[in-house]
Amino acid sequence: YNEYETIEEDLLNVINQYFKKRNSNKSNVTIAEMLNQEEISPLSYESIIIDNRAIDNEFLLSSNSIINKKLQRDFYENIESNSYIESINVLFEDLLNLINKAELPLKSKTFDIKQFIKLLSFEYSLNEDYSKLIVRIEQILPLLVEELNKQYGGKLLLIYLYPEANLSPKEQIRLKELIISLGIDIIVLTGSLHFLAKDWKYNNYIRCDNQKISSELVDNLLWNAPLNFERSEIEQSLNQFILAYQDKIEIKPIISNYQIAQIMLFSSIDLYVGVSYMQHCNHEFILNIDETKLPLSMAKYLEQFVKEN
Repeated sequence: YNEYETIEEDLLNVINQYFKKRNSNKSNVTIAEMLNQEEISPLSYESIIIDNRAIDNEFLLSSNSIINKKLQRDFYENIESNSYIESINVLFEDLLNLINKAELPLKSKTFDIKQFIKLLSFEYSLNEDYSKLIVRIEQILPLLVEELNKQYGGKLLLIYLYPEANLSPKEQIRLKELIISLGIDIIVLTGSLHFLAKDWKYNNYIRCDNQKISSELVDNLLWNAPLNFERSEIEQSLNQFILAYQDKIEIKPIISNYQIAQIMLFSSIDLYVGVSYMQHCNHEFILNIDETKLPLSMAKYLEQFVKEN
């Protein structure tokens, strides 16, 4: 993402509102699948926006929390649950009769599942691992997805904002593995390389409200190549560049093929794809190239960028 030129949260709010049954913005917004330009129906999904704070707040069991609703659903789906509540209400009446010696006109309120949930709380001390955010997320996120999928009839679209927040790199990798295992459609807004998709087709980079990673980019890379590269080679190189250096492209990096630098690209195809991608995204960079290590056609191709930058 690029927080200075595009407010990604606003774009995601538009997407989220589009896939709402009530108050959808479908009359003002059209969402299409990029590869075939087919319009996506607002009935295709029901979406929800979450972040790590919202997930952690589920442990409070507030009345509007997803976990609260899941507990209620589980209660009503268990045929034995209601008999327990009825027994508790009978005991309440018996207790009231026992203590109401003055025969005051008292009546106990009916005890139900909502009141029962109010009596519950998570006891972190029972498991020391619960002190770690990643453990709490791993415990609760699958349950949230399970409940939301039931509520939305299997049409859940999860929009996850900055999943890397307050997590170490190792914990981020754990969370990404969990997200993949959920088996749902998900949009992730992130500033971390650990949450990027392995295939360029599933990564987005928005700059000045334009999507910079697209099949058109690959087409242009193939068409303008100074050497005879295969499309599969270009796609593989683009994948590698994004996964390794996407977080470096906005800092006017030094690109070198022979020295330690922010971006180090050694093969002709990686240099071509990396430099072209930087130009395509309108980012400044500094080339520090040893032309003797390159084919003549590639060296001449890079000369234009030395002059421009």
